[in-house]
Amino acid sequence: MYGGIEDAANGAKIQPTADVYSMKLHLKECRWEKEKPQGDEMPPARAHHVALATPKFDRVFVYGGHASPTQRLNDCWWLKVSDYSWSRVTGDKAVPTNQESAVKAPPPRANAGACYYEGKFWIYGGHGGLNYARIAFSDIHSFDIETETWTKHEPVITQTPLPEGRGGHSLFAYDNKLYSYGGWNSETQYNNIIIFDMNTNEWSDPDIYNDVSRWNHSAIMVEAIPTWKYFIFGGESTNFNEGQARTFGEYVNSACYLDIGSMNWAEIKPESAEIPTPREYAAISYDSANSRMLIFGGWNNGWLSDVYALHVNKIVGPSYAVTEIDPPLGQLTGGVPVNIKGVGFKDQTIKVYFTVGRQPVDASGKMTLESTGTFISETEITCMTPNFEQFGPKECTVQLSILGNELTTTFAYYSYFLNTRAHKSLAFGPGLQKDQAIGEPVEFVIQARNDEGQNRKSGRDQFEITIKSDTIAAIPYELDDHNDGQYFVKYQVDVECAVTITILFRDDKDKMVPLRGSPYSASFSENTPATANSMSGPTMPKYVTRVIEQSQGWMKESSGSANTKDKDLTDIKQLISVVDAVNQVNEQSDQIMLSLD
Repeated sequence: MYGGIEDAANGAKIQPTADVYSMKLHLKECRWEKEKPQGDEMPPARAHHVALATPKFDRVFVYGGHASPTQRLNDCWWLKVSDYSWSRVTGDKAVPTNQESAVKAPPPRANAGACYYEGKFWIYGGHGGLNYARIAFSDIHSFDIETETWTKHEPVITQTPLPEGRGGHSLFAYDNKLYSYGGWNSETQYNNIIIFDMNTNEWSDPDIYNDVSRWNHSAIMVEAIPTWKYFIFGGESTNFNEGQARTFGEYVNSACYLDIGSMNWAEIKPESAEIPTPREYAAISYDSANSRMLIFGGWNNGWLSDVYALHVNKIVGPSYAVTEIDPPLGQLTGGVPVNIKGVGFKDQTIKVYFTVGRQPVDASGKMTLESTGTFISETEITCMTPNFEQFGPKECTVQLSILGNELTTTFAYYSYFLNTRAHKSLAFGPGLQKDQAIGEPVEFVIQARNDEGQNRKSGRDQFEITIKSDTIAAIPYELDDHNDGQYFVKYQVDVECAVTITILFRDDKDKMVPLRGSPYSASFSENTPATANSMSGPTMPKYVTRVIEQSQGWMKESSGSANTKDKDLTDIKQLISVVDAVNQVNEQSDQIMLSLD
């Protein structure tokens, strides 16, 4: 940490400092160390300046700030982190107070928005000006860290008005765009985000608002999966109505974040009652190892020196994420192998969590079952689904953790269904009928049903089908899973013959069991027209009509035989005939119901 305003001791004058401090950070404590910077030339003390680290964190770039109420700076410096040595940017040199830079840096200013993106430091806005001007800047500049040169980016005039100058705002970059949030000038305060397109140099105002106006806040961009998060803490805030006299705002200690994927703001509600006092100008950093935001110091009618940590692991999540699961559904008894896709997976201890409902959880609970995951790659994990019979056929949320760390904040949905039962399922179609045409494809349909006799609404069942005749050992077939509980089987017979079709289903105990009605039979004739083989051909309507007529005749005959009215049950012969009729009904009822189904 470099510079800032230091509270004076024993009534001395409060003024900026040029001190450099480092923090030794531990989980429950931290320790500051005052470093001893070196260099042939040292930067003057300052506050409200720009200080940004390079991507390798080996150097810190410093620009501008206030040296005093009347002296604004536009000098440019490097601080080498390994030995805390100072050096000017190539070509920079001392210039008279509040005058133009020797390296064409932006005019002197403080409270500018700044960020790093794609090899450049970007500067937008701020308060200051040459000589003793007091300007709210709206200009944009970039500094190339390789060539150490400045570039001013002139905005293109469009139908969208150019934004007013401002300071006390924050700046971040994403997808070749600069995003400025909040800030103030002598006329107004801001609660929205404005966007500068680096490719077209055009400004836009997409109506992304964050409750009330805020400025002089602390802000930091944090890498998160699947989308980065932009955190805001504290600052000064107010909400002026139109026509209302403007006054100073109030210091706040609220925190919020912007989801970069959805561009929606969300309030952070701390779980602890101990929170920082309201403040502005606090320093902010992020502890990626422990997923916490660190706040130091700031101003609230006096300069502060406290440090607070806010754990945001439930927002940013761990360094791994779930994006999808395949298949997304399976049998209630579990044991279904699934592939879980995502990012950041590691070959370490993996636990996959299946939680009842469509809400992710922070930890495993009574409504959660666990399964051990197997690492395949950084983007793929496999596991077996747990038995879900205790909860019933429900939808659940799938998350995972690695090495016992936090559960993913991203998730996928998985649906458990009642198991397919072979004795409830059935098959139908011309491919199971007599007198079909030779030399033409013919098909039949397998309809999967569950324990309650309901048609399944999804696929992925496993069947083993054998089609053969007296002369042909195995007739090839194609099985098409329509993923709606129906499976279409197509085959072709090229000679006159009768065939036997055996359909076996792999149940939840991994056993192959015959489908209801299996084995089936069909026959093929050279005198049958090709239209007979079609599902929409004449075969099925004739079959349905025949089954209904046979069923009605059987029911009439059985009813008459089993009816005891007008029968002398003391007559042994009549009694035996009734019993035989009842037994015949019992024996044939399953076959009749199968035909009707």
